[in-house]
Amino acid sequence: TNAYIDQFYNSTWAGVRMNMPLFTSFRNSNLLSSAKASFSASESAQENAKNTITQQVLAAYINGLAQQENIKNAEKQLSNDSIQYLRLMTRKDAGLITKTEEIQLLNQLKADELVFLDAQLNYEIAIAELSRLLNAELSLTTELSPLEPATSANIPVKSAINEQLPQFTEANWRLKSIRDNIRATKALSYPSIELSGDYGTFYASSNPERSFSQQLNDTRNGSISIGLNIPLLRGLQNRPQIQEQKVREIMIQNDLDRTRLQLNQDLKLATTRYQNLKQRFETANSLYLLSEENMNLIQYQVNAGTATMVDFLLAQTNMERALNSRTNAKYQLIHQEKLLQFYTTGKFDFGE
Repeated sequence: TNAYIDQFYNSTWAGVRMNMPLFTSFRNSNLLSSAKASFSASESAQENAKNTITQQVLAAYINGLAQQENIKNAEKQLSNDSIQYLRLMTRKDAGLITKTEEIQLLNQLKADELVFLDAQLNYEIAIAELSRLLNAELSLTTELSPLEPATSANIPVKSAINEQLPQFTEANWRLKSIRDNIRATKALSYPSIELSGDYGTFYASSNPERSFSQQLNDTRNGSISIGLNIPLLRGLQNRPQIQEQKVREIMIQNDLDRTRLQLNQDLKLATTRYQNLKQRFETANSLYLLSEENMNLIQYQVNAGTATMVDFLLAQTNMERALNSRTNAKYQLIHQEKLLQFYTTGKFDFGE
């Protein structure tokens, strides 16, 4: 009523207000892009952690395969010793050998039994380590599926490092995230446009002539406005934050360059080791075939009485060494093949 009153009264006010940014110099879009890039970087970090575990499991699995083959090699040597011992006993009954030759063969037999026991122990240790890495219970008698060198496969020994490795993608995503964050921080210093609106109503008990609902209807009001915000001194506040983020950007770039350099060195080393191990395996395999052929000839000569037990033991020792060398070279080559394929393709290839 626009009249002055001096009395207590009750009032009720209700309203709604809305603010919506129309233009923020692309701050919100840059913040969203930064968040997405940060999430992708976390996914790449997770993938990198998985690859690290995979490499550990691969090394443990191949070690288990090597020990499993060592058991078979030891069993083969024991079988040869047993067959030769039976033949020796037959010749002993005929008075064709001396006690010294029998003791020499028994010593070889016991030595090969120790090699067999060591191989079994090493295999059980390898299975226990594999079980720990897999976080699963594996029986100590678990038989591992064999792997063979990919001698006929086209191993890309001169390819560049794969840029899709998670070590690279993580750093690249973090670079994008920090750069988008820098743009979003700079946007705080630029003008922004905002749309705002409000709607309200009012009731006062000091006006008894109008009811509550009538007063609410009488006092309805609203407005819509567009505002331009120009920050004059915000740049002074943003400058230290931007400088700090640029330092982080340089650090991430340095980490990326260092990672690229390290992985390229690892690729060169893996390539060199692969070529060397491939030649080593081929040489060890040829040596084993020769020693096996020599062993067969010596066994024939011992049975015919034209060679001594010393000749047999020497041939047996040479074949054991050649067999162990071939086994070690074989599984080192397989391990190097898998690593080289990972560096060049970004994925581990375990066959079917």
